[in-house]
Amino acid sequence: MEPNRGLKMSRFSLRLTVFVSLLLLMAGPGMAMHLGPPSDNNGDGSGDPTWRAGCTCHAASPNTGTLVKLSGAPHAYQVDQSYTMTLSLEHSANPGGGFFLSTEGVGAFSWAEDQLIRPEKDSGEDASATSTSSGITQADYTSPASWTFTWTAPSEDVGEVAFWVIGNMVNNDGAPNADDHWNSLSFVINPPSATSATDDQSTRVISSGDQSLFDQEVDAEALEIEHQKAVSEEVMKNGITWFFITLTALLVGSIVQKEILERKYQTGPAHLDRQLAYPEGLRRGLLAVGFALLGLYWLSVDAGAYLWATTLFCSAWAAYGVYRTILAAKTPPTHKDMM
Repeated sequence: MEPNRGLKMSRFSLRLTVFVSLLLLMAGPGMAMHLGPPSDNNGDGSGDPTWRAGCTCHAASPNTGTLVKLSGAPHAYQVDQSYTMTLSLEHSANPGGGFFLSTEGVGAFSWAEDQLIRPEKDSGEDASATSTSSGITQADYTSPASWTFTWTAPSEDVGEVAFWVIGNMVNNDGAPNADDHWNSLSFVINPPSATSATDDQSTRVISSGDQSLFDQEVDAEALEIEHQKAVSEEVMKNGITWFFITLTALLVGSIVQKEILERKYQTGPAHLDRQLAYPEGLRRGLLAVGFALLGLYWLSVDAGAYLWATTLFCSAWAAYGVYRTILAAKTPPTHKDMM
């Protein structure tokens, strides 16, 4: 019986190992995509370049709902000149994603260490490098999807330089699906020999996608309504605050006045038998402690001032009640109290 049991366990372990291995093989590509797309669509060098064909592993065609925007691109380059550019992606639902940018090996890219950028995977360069003459991709899923880098023009006039950009906005669930949307952007930078190159040294912002999805028209009337609402809420808040401050000041003032007059004319609270004073004082003391703890808790969690201020005031009022109970217990009884 024991050998058969061992054989069954061995078969179970083998099947479990094969099953887990298959899961890892199937999940591997999806999990790795967030570290940057492959240089070609097949991932083995036999497919179309990703920077030209797009992120077809996520969707078959581009989607204008993804806005790809690149700023800082010159109209014409000067040899050996460096240009700082920012690539950003926007999507109405997906918060982040990645990109692939290529100039087909013309010029060089560099970036700061805090930027989630790496050389394209099939370049053979280290993923932690901060410069490359190959294409560049995201080093990891980035949200918000924005990357800043420097492109250095070639050391000689090589004619027009084409920029190919693929931007992919995903839902970050770790696998390609219908919720992921990509778009492409391509343009050229004129050479120094172009007629207008010497005159036009400005940079530009180039985008691809439906900008209207992200442009929000400012409604002056709606802004004024929001402003008036904020003003009215502030007035109401201040009014309530000062009302309770005034009420508290009046109550405290009347108590202080009463204490002064009692001391002046040597009067005080009526006699209270100790058999009644003890439970009364204990009850008021517990109320004072309970309100104090509740008020301090609300104060520590930044609750509304009306909550902690009211409870702390009630605590002080109950504590004053304990004081008055003690005075009443100490007051000598009169003939009326003895009857």
